[in-house]
Amino acid sequence: MKQQDSGQMIILMGVMLSLSIFVLSNLAADIINLDTVISNERATSIVSEFAYIKETFGTSMNYYLINKVSVEGIGDDSKLVLNGNPDEITKTFNKIRDEFYFIELQYGNNFDAKLNKYWYSHIINENYVYFADVTLTIDDGQAQITDNVLYSIVCEPQVTL
Repeated sequence: MKQQDSGQMIILMGVMLSLSIFVLSNLAADIINLDTVISNERATSIVSEFAYIKETFGTSMNYYLINKVSVEGIGDDSKLVLNGNPDEITKTFNKIRDEFYFIELQYGNNFDAKLNKYWYSHIINENYVYFADVTLTIDDGQAQITDNVLYSIVCEPQVTL
């Protein structure tokens, strides 16, 4: 009776060993496939992420620069006064770039932006325009996208009654 029991235990151990080898090989194959799927997914999603960054970076520049505009005077005697000057674009740009850098870093992306040049212009109907030529770059470790973007922000005078 003892020999039968020991034979059954050897067979049972052999079955368990073969099942564990099968499970481990499947797990290794799944991990390799998962790495491929994640890499492909990240390579395609960086494009949509970059498009979103281009739009929101300009919106952020717009938000910070418009807040620097005020109106002095009343009625027809009112005039548009810029509380800042074009030099403040550099400070605003650096602040926005740093915020975007830390946000993208949380998603495993490296973001960089370079302010190539900026200028300030007065156009028709007392509108003022800030122009900023910016190079945006995003990198996820496998793919990199770089694009030059020209942001123009119109500051319209407000009429005070």
